[in-house]
Amino acid sequence: MVDEVVVGKAELKSVPAKTEYRKQAYRYTSNWVKKVAVLCGLFLSAFGSSSAFAALTVSPIFRSDMVLQQGMAVPVFGAADPGATVTVQFRNQSGSAVADSDGRWQVNLASMSASAFPSTMTVTSGSASVSFTSVQVGEVWVYSGQSNMGLPLSNANGGSAAIADSPNHNIRLFRMTGGAGPGSSSWQVASATTTPGFSAVAWWMGLELSQTLNVPVGLIQATHDGTSISEWTHSNGGTGDDYDAMVKAIQPFAVRGIAWYQGESDGGDNTYDIKLTGMIDEWRGDWDLPGLPFGIVQLTWRPSGYVPCREAQLRVATSTPNTFLVVTTDIPVSNALHPREKKPVGIRLGVGARGAVYGENIEYSGPIRDDTASFVSGNTVVINFTHLGNGLFTGDSLAPGPFKIAGSNGRFQTANAMIVGNSVHVWSSSVSAPKTVRYQWDYGVGNLYNLVSIPTEGGAVLVERLPAPQFELKFP
Repeated sequence: MVDEVVVGKAELKSVPAKTEYRKQAYRYTSNWVKKVAVLCGLFLSAFGSSSAFAALTVSPIFRSDMVLQQGMAVPVFGAADPGATVTVQFRNQSGSAVADSDGRWQVNLASMSASAFPSTMTVTSGSASVSFTSVQVGEVWVYSGQSNMGLPLSNANGGSAAIADSPNHNIRLFRMTGGAGPGSSSWQVASATTTPGFSAVAWWMGLELSQTLNVPVGLIQATHDGTSISEWTHSNGGTGDDYDAMVKAIQPFAVRGIAWYQGESDGGDNTYDIKLTGMIDEWRGDWDLPGLPFGIVQLTWRPSGYVPCREAQLRVATSTPNTFLVVTTDIPVSNALHPREKKPVGIRLGVGARGAVYGENIEYSGPIRDDTASFVSGNTVVINFTHLGNGLFTGDSLAPGPFKIAGSNGRFQTANAMIVGNSVHVWSSSVSAPKTVRYQWDYGVGNLYNLVSIPTEGGAVLVERLPAPQFELKFP
């Protein structure tokens, strides 16, 4: 439901939110129909409800029960008559702006500290007034991607218990799916009726942040099953349809960071790193947050098809500032396209954010190959790592692997490997002068970890290891 809007003496009552686009109708309509649907979504996103033609509207990402981001300026924005003065009042702040020639206005609230006190935000322009109640201040994250990010809590392993427990945590949810923008949704307090359809990965990351930071947490889901990265960016020839409809439509709503879980539709794309880097740059630029953190979930292990995308995700996470990688290849998936084991993914995203974004003194990543410190000595590749934690070890007490190496002929041979201090030595009697080494790749699930000790789930569960990602190193 959208909030009641009072315009002069006219009263526009709450109206039902727009029904979510059905996946099949959206994905398989002709191209021109799809573009019309996107344009309609943008129109609704800009104005939110039948109050679109009133003298004052507020972007539909602003609703009762929302969470505003602490510790940074909070833009409040919408539309009004050109030249009209709009005033926003929230807690002890009051700010005004004049709508430009296109009717757009924006008031920036000053940075606020976290507060669970249910406050009211009031936006006025002349006799028009919009109020949002039960507003809190805390941490806000956006969760985007395709079906594995969108997989609902009700379909995940352990989901029933999480749903039953959800009312015990101060978490608010805003859910957009299938290309339907913010005008189709509203903020909802987490409960046994609101969490079942929400992203399982997002829920478990949000819960980890809630239990660690002890502040209100707002989770914004923007997902679309089966989408390619080209639908989430205009860079590198992308259409940006879903980006426009669900992400750009809420900008510049203040958020702490982005969790990105996508790539199944681009698994074999050797240029995915270029596209993902372009997407991150576009989102940061449009948000006017150049350091906006991105947590990148690396695709799960499958026998074939995902190798180029997983390698690209690692390259982006190690070359783009303010990003971190969540490795999932060791999580049992039974070769499923949509594995139901989502809690470890959410917990690892939470751990990554705790270390990389919030600055907690923990080892938040598994061991990452160090390109510059690794070298070849005779017929042996010596691989050094960053993010060592408390040391390297294998999860099954066997030799680390699977590894393969190749010489200048490019023919890969199964390799031997052993942990030597903080490095891994790799060799094969069939390769006298190694030029390339690969770990895991499509050879099987790897067993290399670092040793960590991270309290999670409010201290109830200790994470004791984090996996190394698939990687490739080349030498001159």
